[in-house]
Amino acid sequence: MLIKSSEIPQADLLGEVIETIKAVSRGARTFQDIAEAIGKVERQGRYYRLAAEILGFLKNEQNYAELTPLGRKYLTSEERKRNQILFDAVLSARIFQRMIPFLEMHKEGITREQLERFLSEVTQAVGPSMMPRRVSTILNWLETVGAIKEKRGIYMLRDITKTTPVLKFADTEPVLPRTGDLREYQEVEQRTSSAGETINVLRSQVAQERSNNAHRQLVNLVAERLAKRGVLPRANQLIDLAAEVDTQPYIFEMKSTTIENARSQVRLGLSQLHEYRYLQNLPSAKLVLVIENKLPRPYSWIEKYMEEEQNIKLIWDGENELYASTATKENLAFLWDA
Repeated sequence: MLIKSSEIPQADLLGEVIETIKAVSRGARTFQDIAEAIGKVERQGRYYRLAAEILGFLKNEQNYAELTPLGRKYLTSEERKRNQILFDAVLSARIFQRMIPFLEMHKEGITREQLERFLSEVTQAVGPSMMPRRVSTILNWLETVGAIKEKRGIYMLRDITKTTPVLKFADTEPVLPRTGDLREYQEVEQRTSSAGETINVLRSQVAQERSNNAHRQLVNLVAERLAKRGVLPRANQLIDLAAEVDTQPYIFEMKSTTIENARSQVRLGLSQLHEYRYLQNLPSAKLVLVIENKLPRPYSWIEKYMEEEQNIKLIWDGENELYASTATKENLAFLWDA
């Protein structure tokens, strides 16, 4: 799926995007008001308002701009928290959801020319003079929030595992793209679109699960282990965690469990993992189910069933420590050796 031009910022300076939301907080409503407040021509008033919308800080209807809850949260937070909110907002925009994996694919760094070719492939077409401006904006934003560094015209991704615990993706985006080719994005979009009704049911199940404190703890525990290994975990509305370790993709599903619901939760996790691997078009991904408690004795046989018949690795928590079979610990050593 091509990213629409309306989803790509044209406002070069991220600092002035922040001035835009401040102007709206002080009463600026139209793009003309915004342009006057930040010292820009009217056309740029549109650009900077749209940039703030892309970040989720503003909403606009019929040339009437208002702060969103995220915009209000940003303005009322202390500086360190504002920096984190801004960082997360930038990396949550779809154009940057594609940029970060592209940079990960090129650990030696990329040139502006490489970035132009990539963006020409995955975004709506623009004129020859527009693409260099688009590239400049994207690079400026990433440099401003500290996600990339530049040396002699080569741009490289910084280690952002300490800045962002989990990189969030839209459901229709590949969480672990392998090539950056447009066809890869189209395939995931087609699969998720065709499964729309099922995905709506899954979203409801997932939302209920994620409201559980034990579930959040499991996600955080595994995400921290991955980050210590220098691996950037990612997620979407369905997938709890996904990661690539030494070129091997993994999908993790977390389940809170009790003695009463252990079997049903494991069965649900099993089906979800297989579905997520299909929807994400990751046939080589290894599947990992992380549960809150060790399986009750009557269901202990399920561990072998999962690992030997379903090829799903089973891990359980025990007072903020991960446990697994010897074979699984060897296979997923990065979760214990980090």
